Amino acid sequence: MEFLRAVSSAEALAIIGSFRADPMKETTGINDVLHRILSEDVVSQEDIPSFPRSLVDGFALKVKDIQGAKETNPSFLYVQGEIRIGEATRIELEDGKCVYLTTGAMIPEGADGVVMQEFARPAGDAIEVTKTLHKGENICFQGEDIAKGAVVLQKGRKLSAFDVGVLSVIGMSVVPVYKQPVAGIISTGDEIVSVEEAPPFGKIRDINRYTVANLLKGSGAVCNFLGIGQDTVDSIADKLQLARECELIILSGGSSKGQRDCIADAVLRLGGEMLFHGINIKPGKPTIFARLWGKPVFGLPGHPNSCAMVMMRFVLPLLRRMKGEEGYRERTMPGILSTNIPSTSGVEEYVKVTIREIDGERYVSPIFSKSSVISSFVDASGYVIIPEGKDGCEKDEKVEVYLF
Repeated sequence: MEFLRAVSSAEALAIIGSFRADPMKETTGINDVLHRILSEDVVSQEDIPSFPRSLVDGFALKVKDIQGAKETNPSFLYVQGEIRIGEATRIELEDGKCVYLTTGAMIPEGADGVVMQEFARPAGDAIEVTKTLHKGENICFQGEDIAKGAVVLQKGRKLSAFDVGVLSVIGMSVVPVYKQPVAGIISTGDEIVSVEEAPPFGKIRDINRYTVANLLKGSGAVCNFLGIGQDTVDSIADKLQLARECELIILSGGSSKGQRDCIADAVLRLGGEMLFHGINIKPGKPTIFARLWGKPVFGLPGHPNSCAMVMMRFVLPLLRRMKGEEGYRERTMPGILSTNIPSTSGVEEYVKVTIREIDGERYVSPIFSKSSVISSFVDASGYVIIPEGKDGCEKDEKVEVYLF
C-alpha cells in the first residue's frame, strides 16, 4: 500500500464499515441498563394491565343503565359497594347499580364504563348520573397497554429511561444486553504532558485523551487509558502491546510525517495491517486505520479540532456497530447560511457553526478556527459538510447542520 495516498471519506467509511464487528452478549440488572443496547427482543410474558382497571375516581356501571342521562334528566343508580386500588374483588355488578372506584382499582364483573365522580351526585345510598358514557370509557382493559406475547422492545435498541420503565412493568429485572466495547486509548507525542502538570515551555497538556475518552464513554464504550507514548516506534509499540486485550485501539497524535510513520511502523512491526493512511478531508487528513490482532486501530491527528471531528465522523459509527446498536440516526437540522463559507476544492470539509433563530428562520454562521483549536467546540451547535467536489457555500444557501 502506498502510504499517505489519501482515500475519500466515502472510501474510508466503506473500509471501516466492512470491518467485522461481533458484539458479545451479557445480562445485567435493570438498574444498570440505561443507554445499553438490547441483545434480544423483549417479549412480554403477561398482559399489562393484568386486570381491567379504572382510569379515574368514579363509579363503575353498566352503560345501558344511564342512556340519555344529563344534568336535567339524571339516571338513578344504587351504590352496590366500593373497590379501592390494590384490592381484589369478586363483586358482580347488578343491573341498575354501581360500584365506587378509586383510580387504578379493579373493574367489577359486568361493568363496562366508569363515570367520573364529578358527574355523579350523591343521593343517600344512591347516585344521580348526569352524563352518558360509551362502552369502555375510563377503563384500561386487560392487555390494552401490552398484550402477552407481544414484542415490547426490539433487539439493537438503545434503552431510554422510558424503555427501562417498560421493562419494570413487565417484571424484567435482568436484561439481555450487548457488552460495552473496551477501548484502549494511547496519547503520543514528545510534546505531551499530563493534565496535572504545568507544561514546561514548548510542551502542551494532553487534551485529546479526555476528548476521545468522553466521546467514547458517551457512546457506550469502557475506556482504558494506557499512557503517553513518545515519538519512537519502540515506545508506541510498547504502548500498543498494553492494548492487546482491548476491542478498539485509538492513538491520538501523529500530525507530522515523522509521527505518522512511527504509528504506522509500530503497527506493522507487531504484525498489523494498514487499511488506509490518510483521508481526503479537512480537518483530519492524517488519519490512520489499521487491523492489529484482529482489532480495529485508529491513529488520529494530534490537533484537537481534527481529532474530535475524526472521532465523530469515522470512529463512533464503528463503535456503534461494535456495541450492537441498530437504527442510529444522526441529529440534523436545516438552516440558512448567514455568510459565505469558502472551502478547499477537492477536499471534504467540516465547518463548525452556530445557529440563531430570527423571525422563525434558523440562520447558520460558520466558526472559522485552526485545527489546533479545541475551544471553538464550546460555542458550536454543530457542523456542516462541504462536499469534496464543491467550492464552498454561498450566503442564503440552505444547508444541513449535523448537531453536536
